Amino acid sequence: MKGKTRFLLSLAVLVLLLLSLGAISVSADSGSASYDYLVGTALCPFPECVAAARAANGDTIEIAGAGTLSIHPKSVSGGGAFTHHFAGGGSGSGTWTATELLSFDEYHCFPDPDFGVICGGQALIRVHLVAAGGSADAILRVTCILGGKAPASATEGIRLAIQGGPNFNQELGGFDLYIKQ
Repeated sequence: MKGKTRFLLSLAVLVLLLLSLGAISVSADSGSASYDYLVGTALCPFPECVAAARAANGDTIEIAGAGTLSIHPKSVSGGGAFTHHFAGGGSGSGTWTATELLSFDEYHCFPDPDFGVICGGQALIRVHLVAAGGSADAILRVTCILGGKAPASATEGIRLAIQGGPNFNQELGGFDLYIKQ
């Protein structure tokens, strides 16, 4: 129980920090479906919360970040950081920026006393990656199975398909969250 309390306190501090930095916007209901999204390590102090995925070649990637998405009209903003761990050893890191919302499926939402309305769901977001070795475009899939009403095939975590690069298509876990505005 002590770990859960510490996690919830850490999550609350993170959300307050993101609100103060403008990474998460709070607005009145305008009739559009808008969500703040939080991805990976930024959410949780425990190792099992890292949003990570593995490619067929054994490479892994860890992703953390935050932003806002809207489905009517369709839009996305935000970004974060990533670390690419190479199967043979070594790693590289960089940043990612959300450029286009391809789709969002809401699974289930429910009221939360600390955050308002939190939701499970899955977003497909076109992102632009920048690292010391160059840049690339990719598709980031962020899945939150919170609420128990996700499809049986859904797995909490991320996937990242890099154009002309590895396809990190095996979720290794993570903790992601959507907050409905």
